[in-house]
Amino acid sequence: MSNMKRAMDVYLNGLRNQHAVETQAIGTIQNELPRMEGYPDLHAKMKADHERSVTQAARLDDLLEKHGSKKSILKEAVTGAVATVAGFTHAGAGDEVLKNVLAAIGFKAYEISSYKVLLALADAAGASDDTSVLEQSMREEQDMGDWLGSNLPNLVHAYLEQKPV
Repeated sequence: MSNMKRAMDVYLNGLRNQHAVETQAIGTIQNELPRMEGYPDLHAKMKADHERSVTQAARLDDLLEKHGSKKSILKEAVTGAVATVAGFTHAGAGDEVLKNVLAAIGFKAYEISSYKVLLALADAAGASDDTSVLEQSMREEQDMGDWLGSNLPNLVHAYLEQKPV
């Protein structure tokens, strides 16, 4: 097996993995959104992030199809189940919104890093025409991660104002 073929196989597996990650993000955000309604800015940003994740998953579908591959049904099923559990992990905790935001910040860092790996793999696999799509998704993740990080103090204050004594 040539290095280029091996790189393409790893790249396609990475695209399938990232599609599963986006599927997990979609499910997790969907489960958490109702509990964020008391935080209008956060709710609006997370709703937009949900829509972006749907778009990013579609972009990954398109890239997989372009290369004659498709998403992994098994990975989709597993990550869907994980998303359901993840969405309820902090449910009922008094500080669940803060915990969910911290988890989202960590998840954004993971997604950004995953897209960086995909960019390197695309280059190694000779799929450099995919990079603009991957870079767009990476920038979107970075923007959301930056917003969450920079708004963390505001979210803490909003939480404290809503917290019953």
